[in-house]
Amino acid sequence: MSELALKAPSNTLLRLRAAARELFVRDGYHTTRPQDIARVAGVANGTFYLHFKDKKVAFLDFAAEAQTELVGMQKLSLEGVEGHRERWRVIFDVIITFGIDHPGVLSAAFLDPVLIAPDDEEAWHMYNRMGEFIGLAMDLENQNVAQEYDMALISHAICGMLRHALTYASRNKVERKKLIDDLSLFIDRGLGFG
Repeated sequence: MSELALKAPSNTLLRLRAAARELFVRDGYHTTRPQDIARVAGVANGTFYLHFKDKKVAFLDFAAEAQTELVGMQKLSLEGVEGHRERWRVIFDVIITFGIDHPGVLSAAFLDPVLIAPDDEEAWHMYNRMGEFIGLAMDLENQNVAQEYDMALISHAICGMLRHALTYASRNKVERKKLIDDLSLFIDRGLGFG
């Protein structure tokens, strides 16, 4: 491991990351400028470029940080949870909680990277991370299911379903528990578990 990898992020980098997150979520990628990020972070414009090559790199850094935060919350919340349906419930609850606690971050961090950097393999890797939670839910216990389906395809389909279900539930005031119970049962049955 390199010496840089062991070093904790500087206070300046942390402030730049917080400012970038705020601006990318609130104003979007195209409206946010590097000098805006520097201003909100309380640093000189040139300081931005000491930490990020350009705005695209700053955005991809924001997306990676947000994704790592969400996946970490999911893994922590799943410790000791048994059964696929219960694991789905936990994952959906964590996603909903994260979305409520961090409005706009889910969409920006998981969907926007490939729109902003379509030729960047790292952006596509970030997009594909949204599909990793199916492995967390299944805990890779059932290899037959994993072999029967393209798990990345199914994961992305579930993400799309969840996004639309959340919109529907919000608009129609569906209780959170009912939303989570119905979705977890539907997916569990669809994958042949229930």
